[in-house]
Amino acid sequence: MSEIIRELQRVKQASQEQTAASQRLSADVVATLEEIDLRVNQVEQDLSVWQSSVKAKDLDGEPRYITEITVTGDKDTFYPVFFTMPSGDETTLQIYRHSTWNNNQSGDEASDFDSPYVASALVILKGQANSLNGDANYLRTVVNYQRYRSTVANVAFLGYVQREDNLPENAPYYPSSQVGYFNTRQSSFMLRGGKLKYQIIANKPIDFLLPNEGDRLAEDADWIWWATTLPLSDFKAGDSDNNHPTTYISYLISFFDVYH
Repeated sequence: MSEIIRELQRVKQASQEQTAASQRLSADVVATLEEIDLRVNQVEQDLSVWQSSVKAKDLDGEPRYITEITVTGDKDTFYPVFFTMPSGDETTLQIYRHSTWNNNQSGDEASDFDSPYVASALVILKGQANSLNGDANYLRTVVNYQRYRSTVANVAFLGYVQREDNLPENAPYYPSSQVGYFNTRQSSFMLRGGKLKYQIIANKPIDFLLPNEGDRLAEDADWIWWATTLPLSDFKAGDSDNNHPTTYISYLISFFDVYH
């Protein structure tokens, strides 16, 4: 009988030891799971911070800086936009508008053109710096495609302005006032008014200036430059380096172009 009792006591002790071991294991598992949860939460937080701050250039990709503007004013007048391409490697700039933006079904955003297809444009420019910079200094149009109505005009490395002489009265004679591609500090293009929306897309940050007609832009020892508008009747594609028709694409884009 005593042997049976001792055997039962051994079984009881073994059971208690196994229960204690199971409890320790459970505690270890719970602690490990809590640690894993903490690590997962930290990774999720780090990923959220990274997603909110990462830029395309950090991934060896090309960034896109989009400026959206609506040009009001007269629908048969072009208004100036001034800018300077950054120095360094080449910058690409696109001027874009969809053919149905501001159409006659756009409600409060409708333009002054009563049409379902107002105007489309894709003008792509490549360039670097301005004429006073010591680098390559150029602006070239690689695509100028506009349909339904012309909306982008006078693309120019030297901005299209009105200039007046800034010389003393006894200085050699200069014409007192001229309009043309004279702004040595800024490039420019002109956008048609009439409540038309445009997107300007660049692969580098660029500041765009949209002055009113007659705004003073800059001056040097010889000249003062003023912003000027352009009537539709004087529309030009651009200066001598950017004077391409509104169906211009500088590279082959189809099988037909390659073999014909």
